[in-house]
Amino acid sequence: MSDTMSDMQKLTVRELSRETARVLSACDQAGEVVIRHSDGREYVLTPTVPRRPRGKRQLPDFAKRMAANFGSRVFSEKFVGGILDKGEH
Repeated sequence: MSDTMSDMQKLTVRELSRETARVLSACDQAGEVVIRHSDGREYVLTPTVPRRPRGKRQLPDFAKRMAANFGSRVFSEKFVGGILDKGEH
């Protein structure tokens, strides 16, 4: 934060409400701005470190996992149906 609040740009709550993009742009340029309420309260608005951009999530190789767990075994429809009928799933 700055040494004194007097060198910070002061904006009103109304400006924040009606011109949010301009207030945020001023905050980005100045590093911080003071938002002043009509009753005298003041708030300091500062930008934070930007979040890392979301990229495409890498999914696991399900076929490789299935081969590692089950090998080359193939279960018959009758076998799987029996398990499901017994409720063992």
